[in-house]
Amino acid sequence: MPKTWLITGCSTGFGELFVRQLRSLGENVIAAGRNSETKLSHLKDTGASIMDLDVTAPEDEIESKMAYAWNIYPNGIDVVVNNAGYILYGTFEELRQKHLEDVFKTNFHGPLNITRALLPKLRAKGNGTLLYMGSQAGWHADATATGYCASKHALEGAVECLSLELALFAPDIKVLIVEPGYFRTKAFYNISYAIPGTSEVAQFHATVQEGVKAQLGKEPGNPEKAVGIMIDLVRGTGIAAGKKVPLRVPLGSDGWARIRYKCETVMNICDDWEQVAKSTDFE
Repeated sequence: MPKTWLITGCSTGFGELFVRQLRSLGENVIAAGRNSETKLSHLKDTGASIMDLDVTAPEDEIESKMAYAWNIYPNGIDVVVNNAGYILYGTFEELRQKHLEDVFKTNFHGPLNITRALLPKLRAKGNGTLLYMGSQAGWHADATATGYCASKHALEGAVECLSLELALFAPDIKVLIVEPGYFRTKAFYNISYAIPGTSEVAQFHATVQEGVKAQLGKEPGNPEKAVGIMIDLVRGTGIAAGKKVPLRVPLGSDGWARIRYKCETVMNICDDWEQVAKSTDFE
């Protein structure tokens, strides 16, 4: 019996590839995205159900959309892929609260609002999978990437808390965070840039933008392979057959390397400062 997958952010990139690969496997797909009439029209021939969804919408609107989505197929939804994302570049000093709120609406509040709207139904059903698109940016920092890194760090923390709660109260609902590095999608073509506030950082901005342009079409990751692996992780097939899938799975040699480097760095700090840390306890 085919599973039903709800996927956000399907206009391009990972989202579109999810739709096409899942439909080729005979799975039911609800392809969601903003301005679906135009931005998702290229997916209509796949046989997926197309749904208009802005993940930054108010919580009550998200709840209404999820109630509608749940009833598109007879057995509800089995897998939720929180894929929609927003990348904003700007130095910390230039970013205003509104900039950060916009990033968090897409990368943090959107996925969590969708999750809260569907959790009661998934618990009643007794099973399901919640997949979140993390990032190597959820592990490290980059100059000018405050908004994106902060939102991905926050998502990682919230989802890890969720996974611990579900392990206690709904162990058959699985939670997965995938951690991609740089993949050859259109993500870097759709970056927003904060307007430089001072002449001192204008040249820095120009350098950053040139660096981004230099990566276009040269990202090391193959998105077709990545989506195939993500599907395996959920279905327990292919590379995931017979394996216990952890909460976090890095994808891409660059993402893997940066996450490993961060872990090793933190372990070195813990080793070097162990006695200082322990010295603060009561005798």
